[in-house]
This record gives sequence, structure tokens and C-alpha cells, in this order.
Amino acid sequence: MRKLILSCILLASGINLFGNGYNQLTVGDPRNSWWTNQGTIEEASLTVRPKGLFMEYGLYLTFSSKGSNWTKATDTVEVALRFELPENAIIHDSWLWIEDSIVQAKMLDRWSATATYENIVRRRRDPSIILKQTATQYELRVFPMAGNQTRKVKITYLMPATWNKSNVISILPTGIINTSFTKPANFPVLTWTDSTWVNPQLMNNPEIAFAAKNDTINGDHFEAIIPASKFGMNLNIGFDSPLENGLYLSGFQQGDEGIYQLAIFPDELFDAKVIKKAVFLIDYDESNTTVSSKELLNTVKNEMLMNLSSKDSFNILCSNLSVTQYSTSWLAASKQNIEEAFNSLNNPLSGYSNLSALLVKGIEFVKRNGYDGKIILISDADQYGDFQVANKLSIDLMKLMNPKIPIHISDYQTINYQYYFRDGQTYFGNDYFYSTLSRMTLGSYRAVRNNLSISEAVSSSFKYLGGAINSFDLHTSLKKGFCHSRYTMPDGGNTAYVDEAILQVGKFKGEFPFLIEISGEYNNKIFSNILEVEKPVSINDTISETMWTGQYIKKLESGNQSNDIINEIVFSSLNARILSKYTSFLCIEDTNMICNNCAPQQPVMTDNNDVISDQDQVVVYPNPFVEKLSIEIMCSNPEKVNGLSIVDVTGSVIYVFSADEFRIGKNLISWNGMSGSGERVKPGVYLLVYRATGYSKTIKILRK
Repeated sequence: MRKLILSCILLASGINLFGNGYNQLTVGDPRNSWWTNQGTIEEASLTVRPKGLFMEYGLYLTFSSKGSNWTKATDTVEVALRFELPENAIIHDSWLWIEDSIVQAKMLDRWSATATYENIVRRRRDPSIILKQTATQYELRVFPMAGNQTRKVKITYLMPATWNKSNVISILPTGIINTSFTKPANFPVLTWTDSTWVNPQLMNNPEIAFAAKNDTINGDHFEAIIPASKFGMNLNIGFDSPLENGLYLSGFQQGDEGIYQLAIFPDELFDAKVIKKAVFLIDYDESNTTVSSKELLNTVKNEMLMNLSSKDSFNILCSNLSVTQYSTSWLAASKQNIEEAFNSLNNPLSGYSNLSALLVKGIEFVKRNGYDGKIILISDADQYGDFQVANKLSIDLMKLMNPKIPIHISDYQTINYQYYFRDGQTYFGNDYFYSTLSRMTLGSYRAVRNNLSISEAVSSSFKYLGGAINSFDLHTSLKKGFCHSRYTMPDGGNTAYVDEAILQVGKFKGEFPFLIEISGEYNNKIFSNILEVEKPVSINDTISETMWTGQYIKKLESGNQSNDIINEIVFSSLNARILSKYTSFLCIEDTNMICNNCAPQQPVMTDNNDVISDQDQVVVYPNPFVEKLSIEIMCSNPEKVNGLSIVDVTGSVIYVFSADEFRIGKNLISWNGMSGSGERVKPGVYLLVYRATGYSKTIKILRK
């Protein structure tokens, strides 16, 4: 009965929980019925700009109701796109096309935006709204769309990147495109390179290459065309890693203050002497995945090439009627040996699972060859989901090893899930068996349905091969100053892994050199080391501030939600134009919101060395104020000043100061709390916004 109820819920929701995660596209008439049909994406394209720890994505989507019940000119429908992004993703802009004009979204608190959108739906105007539902789930709605017409949007967001010593990688949003009833013919991906970011490539599909292009809108760029046949895959874009001696450090500085981005591999800062041995068990059940055997083998090969070196050792075993074993002994994990191994395998995957025999053979190989290796199991099998069968097999496998052999499991099953209930918890496929076995052997378990690509699920096992650093501590500082307000990804507490990059964004005050101190316990030995960096590897731009604020908002959202915390989230979100659980991006048909500077595609990248470093200083006092607010501006070039204004927390302009009277040096201005219409504003929070060419400053002010 419970299985039947769950099936009904999934069918009624229309959400493909395991194929595309939370991703779902529907169209319907919200005024007359709750019923919806699957929508269509007529065209889709993506721009990608590497920004350090993140990549900035510009996702362009053109919707229609093709294939639905609403295809007539007289039909009026709403488009609803529900989509999933990684937890650290940051949406920071949204556009809506109204005929040939582009409307840039206004950021409002969620309650005002939702009320405005619902009223507009009744009044038949032209809005779009983006909401953040959970830490990883989002919703875009567009209304109205005639049944025979299309609507176009753009979503701009920062996508967290995965770092290894060879590449910086980020997953492409093919799962969103795959929600379409009728798939677009292809999905163009455009990107740009510079002195830091080079060699763009699709990591797990080398047959799709980036080609050099040039046009009047995008300038010199690279483009890859992903065909519709690949939309069901988890594809990754990657660039050559800009690491120097295991370190990447970029900075964005204004005066003596700034924000830094840091990527570092712990083993580069101390003599870890890590030698890895792993036997890879590849189990392939063709009925449980949308991935071909060729694609799977190519993914595993690429991860091995990126995460192993010639000093490491490997072997490969594959399911078959009798298990296929590539070598009878350990092999050096050189590029040549790995390539030869996969070339000789050809097509060893049977298309059906032989999981238990594969595990036994893997255990026997490790025991026979020094007993010092680990096992990485890559499987989509589900025949051991029942807890009684799973427990018996786990116990039998444990009897074969003494001491334990760590088994790290990557589950890539994407379709045809069986599900089981035990102790009030639902397990899908081999969930229970894999969780039990990995726990008993001191291994690990990751599944693609947890918003991971196959390559991410596989690569997650590699970090455990080199071992963990306990009591780990990373401290950053300046030789002439200090660092503060740091956010580390992943937040592993006091444990780190020698083969996993530590990513950190933080603030600093002072001057370089930059100091990095790392300490901890590895292999029962205490270590401590300090690295001094004379200057950043690269100079970044204001997007670093968006990264830092996005992590700040994420931290606030993950804690207790008091009124003060919610107010701080709303303020930070509105100030930085970053979507949060309590704010929304709203586009409406308003000539004041037409964006004349918004290009139909991504503008040409500028040299990061041109970023303004000396920005005007703005000070306000007293704050909070009652009758009069004093504003002190140290201006370096009056010709660059574009405006000074007071806005409320919804983004509405309350008062505009004249920019004609600014002069070089100190400017003293006062505000008496009156609006532009001559009315005294109510007590509350307001924003002072100062804009100059190339940058802006916003200060939170409070009138009592």
C-alpha cells in the first residue's frame, strides 16, 4: 500500500525525481484550471565565464506550449519551470523579453513580488518571477504566453566549480533542457578564455569540441554545440586548472580592503607522501540507466586520468558472466597504462549486473596483492535493495576480509527504481545495501540522484584514497593586515582530505603578501606549515563580492530564522541582487525597467586588469538618524559620478540628489528624511545608493 501511495504521489506531481532531479516544465491556464501539460523549450543556449571558485552561467530559454492542450492564438497560459541547482549556486539576475525589448528584473521581498505577480496574472500584463523554494530548488513562472507564441528569458547565476589538479569543472544544465516536451535541435554553449582560463572542453564527451568563433556581439569566443541526443546526460564543462604549486589565489581590492578567492590542495603544503592503490569495479545494468556503456567507461577513465598519477596503482574489474579482470597485479596509474586499459576493454560490459561476484573478485584481488588497496565500486544495480538480502550479503562479504578493505561506492542508477521502507525511511534501489556495506568497511557512498552528475559521484570516491587529515586547520592572514569573514567549501569541520581541494572566499584588510597557515594530523603525525604568497595569481572583479555575499546569505538561511535574521537576509539579498528564500526577481512590462544596455547575448569579456581599484569613499552619520542624515563623499572624479539616491527595501526610489554639484575632494550633503514629493518618510530601513562609472556603493541607513 505504501508503494502504491508513493507511486500515485509521483505520478500526480509530474516531477521526475530521479531522471532530472527537481526539474520540470509545465504550461497551463492558471485562471481556469489547475491542470497543466508539459511545456516545450524551443531554443536554449548558455554562456559560461570562469570566475574562480564559481563559473558564471547565462542560461537563455525560449518557451512555447507546443504539444499541450493550449496551442491557439486565443489561449493564454502560464509557463512554470521548476529546476534544481547545487546548494552553493547563486542566482543574481533575470531578464524577460517583451517583443524585442529586454526587461531586467527588479528584486523585491518575496511577499511583495508574489502579490504583484498574482495581481498581474489577473490583469493580463507581462511578468516573470523567480522564487527560491529550498536550498537547491527554484521556480520560474512567466505569464502570459499565447498558445501560438513564445516567451524568452535569461537566468544568470554562479555555478560552484569542482577543482582537481588538472581541471576546474562545472556541470551543465542539460537536465533543465531535457524537461522539454519537444527538444530543441541543439544546445549551444559559448565561453571565453584569457590568460588564466584556457582550453575549454566537455570533460566526459571529448567528441564534442569547442571551436573558435568571432561575431560582433560576442567577439572572440569558443562555442560547442550539444545535440539533443545528449540532453539526458550529465555533461561537464572544464578548463585547465590555473593552480600554481597546488594553489590558486585571486583578489578584488578597493583601497586596502578586498575579497579573496582561495583554492588549495593540502598535500602541496606538507610532505604527505600519498601513494594510492585502487581496484575499480564497474557494474553495468543497461535497464537501470540512460547512460551508454561507452559513456560510463569514458567517465571513469577521465576521472582516473585527472585524479591518479604514475606513482599510484590501479586495476579494473567488470561485470560479465564471469568477471572480466584487466590485470592479475597492480599497474602504475600512468596516462599510458590507463589509456591502454580502457582501449583493450573495448566493450566488456555485459548489460546485466553480476554485482556479488564482482565484489568477491575485487576483495580477493586486494587480498592477493598486498592487502593495502581500496575498492571503488561503480554500479547501477538494484537487486539487493531488500534489507534482509542486503544484510546477509554484507555479512558474507565482511567474512572475506580481515582487516577490512574500504569500499567506496558510486551509484549511478537513474531509472526504474524499486523502493523499500525500513525504520520509517525510504530506500531506493540498492540504497540500503550500499549504505550498510560502505559503513561496515569504513568506506563511502554517493548516488547521482543526490543532485550529482555521474562524474561527480565517481570523483567523490577519489578523495578518500589518499586519506584524511584530522584536527585540520586552515588560517589566512596578511603580512600587513588580516583576513576575516571566511567561508569554506566544502565545510568539513575539522577534517580534510589530502586529495580534495579546499575552496575559500573571504575578506581582507591590509596589503600583500598573503599568508596561508595549514596544520593538522596525518598518518598519526602532527604537521604545521606557512606559505607566503607575494601577490594574487589573478585579479578578479566585483563578482567576488557576489560570491562572498551569496555564502553569507546561505549561512544565514541554514540557521534559525528569527525576525532579525530574516531582515538581514532580505537586506543583504536586495542590496547585492542575490536571490534568497525571502526575495524574488520580478520582471514586469514597465518602460522604466527596459534595459537598453542588456545585450541579447553575453558581452565581450574585459581584461580583469582594468578593474577599478581606487573607488570613492562614502560615509553617513548619524546612523540611525531622526531628523537629518549627513553624507560625506570623497570624490576622485566628478565626471564619473552618475547619481546619488535614497531607495526603500523594495527598490523604489524615494529621493534623488543632484549629481551636478560634486567636486573633487570632500563633498558634504544632508538629507532631511523627505521624499521627492515632499513627504516625510516613515521610520524604517532605507538604502543610500552612490553610482559612478564602473562601480557603485550601497549603505544601509535607518530612520528612527
